[in-house]
Amino acid sequence: MLDSRQVTLSYDRKIQKTPTLQHGSLMQQQQKFAGTAPAPDLAGGSPEDVIDRIETTIVDVPLRRTHFHSSGTHGSQSYVVVQLFTKGGAVGLGEGVTPGGRAFWGGESVESIKATIDHYLAPALKGCSVFAHERLLKLMDRAAARSNFAKAAVDIALHDVVSRLLDTPLAAFYGGKVRDSIPVLWPLATGDYDRDVDDALEQLSTRRHRYFKMKIGQGDPEADVKAVSRAIRAIHAQFPEACITLDFNQAWDEQTAARWLPALQEAGAALIEQPVPAWNAAGMARLASRLDIPVMADEGLWDLHDAYDYFTRGATDVFCVKVAKGGGIRRAYKAAAVAEAAGIPLCGGMALESSIGTAASLQLFGALPNLTWGSETIGPRLIADDLATEPIRYREYEVLIPDGPGIGAELDTDKFKHYRRA
Repeated sequence: MLDSRQVTLSYDRKIQKTPTLQHGSLMQQQQKFAGTAPAPDLAGGSPEDVIDRIETTIVDVPLRRTHFHSSGTHGSQSYVVVQLFTKGGAVGLGEGVTPGGRAFWGGESVESIKATIDHYLAPALKGCSVFAHERLLKLMDRAAARSNFAKAAVDIALHDVVSRLLDTPLAAFYGGKVRDSIPVLWPLATGDYDRDVDDALEQLSTRRHRYFKMKIGQGDPEADVKAVSRAIRAIHAQFPEACITLDFNQAWDEQTAARWLPALQEAGAALIEQPVPAWNAAGMARLASRLDIPVMADEGLWDLHDAYDYFTRGATDVFCVKVAKGGGIRRAYKAAAVAEAAGIPLCGGMALESSIGTAASLQLFGALPNLTWGSETIGPRLIADDLATEPIRYREYEVLIPDGPGIGAELDTDKFKHYRRA
């Protein structure tokens, strides 16, 4: 029997005989992807890998029409364009966005996104390797609590620059595309239900959209339910295949929802989204148990931890994956994986992104196998102009996933200069 000293000596000799791996080996590259390798030394590492600076610019783009929410309306859309530069001159493109660019929906605005990146996130990441992704996420968390929309903007730029350095589409990092296009939903959000019916019928007759989301909740509940029920039936009378979901943006209390949601189900609604306040996860579960159609959480469900909590409570029947709200592509993917493990179907959400942010989201959505409910990635069709040289394309009820490398979008410098905020 060997004593402990002999075992230690034997182990040391074994280690000494193990061949060492050379710089640039496969194992080191794998460590970079896993986020376990330290950031390269600026003097001896590859400058292509090292973050030099992150620049942010606010741009304001008009919408084609006023967009209606129960919590607010807006006629323009603002963005934070993020450009991440490495020491070697590589550039990654990202986008920070909230609905309307304002703070009424998620608590962040384009002004706060820019300030958080400029003063906290960018300094924390300077000098780090773009390949150490998990490490970079932790550094951002230490620099700023919450701030999901700001972190998402940087995360998109990180994904873009890494996939460009490797000359591959972003989707390759998450298993590769399982589809080339995704069914896409059109928002019926004019605030006038008769106009919404006309809009839906036009979209259906021209084969642009057959999935719709109707906003509801600003008016008297009984009057709204009657008007929306008429609208749903009018659409189905001509196009029975139309799928109409209803988004309340937290407008009702649980008692009101319990009273009126069954009538909307009977009228033909396909899904109910966030009828009660975000804090009331237990109420969402109770409402879901009363209805035969799915109930979906949105404002109450942010990251993978919220996803796990909501799935175990039975508080959502569908998970809407959102890159901006979820804190970035990598964290949105993690939440989607939790949903897959729980047997919860997915839809791909939006925050009214331009073609830049939409391209990033579509790269992820194209790699998710259980995207049963399609996507809401309609931002490029709602804005009156775009920020990408080649805007996202739509065809036959679907949105096309762009090719790479990177997120699959390039910044239109002329549009960028025209719409940038002074």
